[in-house]
Amino acid sequence: MHRRIGVVATAIITLGTITALPATAEAKTCDWQVSKVIAPAGYEAAHAWITGTDSHGSYSGTVDSTVSDAAVPVLWTNGQPRIADELSDFTYPQVVDENSAGTVLVSGTQRGTGRRGAFLFTGGHSGHGALTYLPSPAGYETDYATALNERGDVLANGHTMKDNHAVTLLWSTLAAGPIVIDTPAGEGSDLDDDGTVLLTDGHGHGSLWRHGQVVPIASETYTNFHGMRDGKVIGEQTVAWPDSQSLLWTDPATSRPIDHGGTAQSINAHGLIAGNRDAYDGPAAVWSDTTYLADLPLPAGTRADGSYLVGDDGTIFGRVSGYGPLRWTCTGTGARS
Repeated sequence: MHRRIGVVATAIITLGTITALPATAEAKTCDWQVSKVIAPAGYEAAHAWITGTDSHGSYSGTVDSTVSDAAVPVLWTNGQPRIADELSDFTYPQVVDENSAGTVLVSGTQRGTGRRGAFLFTGGHSGHGALTYLPSPAGYETDYATALNERGDVLANGHTMKDNHAVTLLWSTLAAGPIVIDTPAGEGSDLDDDGTVLLTDGHGHGSLWRHGQVVPIASETYTNFHGMRDGKVIGEQTVAWPDSQSLLWTDPATSRPIDHGGTAQSINAHGLIAGNRDAYDGPAAVWSDTTYLADLPLPAGTRADGSYLVGDDGTIFGRVSGYGPLRWTCTGTGARS
């Protein structure tokens, strides 16, 4: 059981700023400001995670329960947290993603109905939210949701009821029903706004699924693929632990090294990337496509442990172990140039 503490739900506390030198002649100076994300009253910020954002000042995630080992869904509206009581009937709920409409993708099992898999939670930032279940296609079961895109498509992983082998499930707003992606190329790990699916096979290989066609992503060695957005795929390869090199694919046939890139963990629609500089355990940093922009400031005596999320408004979220989630904002335009 976690120790209960009282947290005053007021403005986010400013911790520090850093000024980045222009990465290129065209890039403008950007002042990155770091803030601590507050937890709901009675919960510890050190046990909170941000996993989705609407890119309009609100975001979503979870905090560890104080009475069980389950996570508790939380919505932050303009920085102010509230427990999403509408999801209290879930066993081990996970907040997976959020789009600019404020729709939140939830994964878990609803005790009252026994329904399991992917759910859409809407309207929670402006009042009592509504929950919509996404039923699995006949002959399949959904295991867990993985991604939500801007037009409302949902990606999940599941299995066949006949022989239990893994499949990817896609609920597209352009299709009459859920699409089953059954391929040895891997399972779905991310979803682009045009419906393209990033597949990973668990053995360092990635592919793109588009309209029923699978296109391999070129990589010379084991690659950790972390995401895709606007046709761009990010990931990294180990050089000699802990040294690593992050990569950007704008074409699945070829990759480009990211300048001073150690890891590339999240990318937004403008090509803003967050990860670690030079190595897996390097400092938190930000890039515009392959161009290094700056290290991200941290509270004194702390070290970022990853879990980055980049919103389309240029806001970056991350975590410090034992401290909790952080929020970085840029007061200039260099990060989105």
